[in-house]
Amino acid sequence: MGTQGTVLVSSALYGQGGEDQNHPSMLSRKYDMDTDEDEPNFDTITINVSGKRFETCVKTLERFPETRLGNPMLRKKYYNSTREEYFFDRNQEAFHAILYYYQSRGSLYIPPAIQEQVFYQELDFWGISPEQPKGENGFTLMDDQDHQKQPHEFRWGKVQKTMYVFLNKPKSSFGARIWASVDIFVILCSVINLVVESYGNKNRSPGDTDTPYFAVDATCVTFFSLDIVLRCLVAPDIGRFFRKPLNWFDFLAIMPFYLELSLGGFMRTGSMNNNIIMPFKILRIFRITRVLKLIRHSGRLILMIQVLLDCVYELAMLLVIWLMGVFIFGTIMFYIEHEQEGTEFKSIMHSCWWSVVSMSTVGYGDMYPKTALGKVVTSVLVFCSMVFLALPMTIIVSKFNKAFETLKKPRRKNGKIKN
Repeated sequence: MGTQGTVLVSSALYGQGGEDQNHPSMLSRKYDMDTDEDEPNFDTITINVSGKRFETCVKTLERFPETRLGNPMLRKKYYNSTREEYFFDRNQEAFHAILYYYQSRGSLYIPPAIQEQVFYQELDFWGISPEQPKGENGFTLMDDQDHQKQPHEFRWGKVQKTMYVFLNKPKSSFGARIWASVDIFVILCSVINLVVESYGNKNRSPGDTDTPYFAVDATCVTFFSLDIVLRCLVAPDIGRFFRKPLNWFDFLAIMPFYLELSLGGFMRTGSMNNNIIMPFKILRIFRITRVLKLIRHSGRLILMIQVLLDCVYELAMLLVIWLMGVFIFGTIMFYIEHEQEGTEFKSIMHSCWWSVVSMSTVGYGDMYPKTALGKVVTSVLVFCSMVFLALPMTIIVSKFNKAFETLKKPRRKNGKIKN
């Protein structure tokens, strides 16, 4: 059955015998419950995981009756009547997080010593599915460094929490899916209106409110404003809300409309100088940021952005190599071609533009070498550019595959656990 291990009272997360009473995993409580003939005749049970013993309340496990530990019939075959304990030949370190899942009513973290793939295999065995929120607090997957942080309290209680989940978790309910679908529809309408408005309206004043395009834009902005105001009001942490880049994109998407609306009278009467109006016309470019609102509704896009942020050093290396190649080959090509009659390589900066086009393998044809040596240098440049661009890309693709595998969490077939 394995060696006799140290008994961990309901919650000593790292086997310290309960030294840290402020640890979030110290959630032991006494419960009265009915027991059957297969259960020990007390309200706690002992779980032996490969020789390390954990003790917890039965009621704690029964918070999740569809899991292996929470279902008496599923854990019955692992019971050792001689030792009065349940024995599981599983990963000990992973079980710390598994037990914390029951104690915290649905929060889960990945221990630092466990590989993610191994941890998800443990989740699959214990019958815990990240795909399906469970318990009072729902499912929350946290890093180990964050699992000790207390969650921000909702100022308005359950009403605020319900609204927060409704606005930020489209899969939480049917109504949330409807709201998210309407948001996507309004975004598409706004973008289409922006494109259609560009036909035949080049001279339209930014303050002109007598067009159907303005009416459509006003309707879309009203919805966007309502959405961002509600999400700001129900956010448990206002500071964190304003630190998220996607929320700033939401502000940028509606800002040009309100600026035009507030200054529309001055623009229509011509009381403002054209030099003053021009910056406000340029601000209308920010309307295109409404397209970025679609990122919020796509887990795959968010995953790609996270991967790119994780690869910032690799991308910086790629940029440095690219700039070096542009300058080196641009300078070489300038001294080879600048004396030729009718040459386009008039300066090193002109030659660097040629390097940019050639290294990206675009080849506009506006500049090209005329000498034999110049053509040889161009061939070397194209070959080197393919190599330089390919090396960092392999690292980025590798990180993306790893992040994508992390996203593919284990699932239970038909809501049942494999015995």
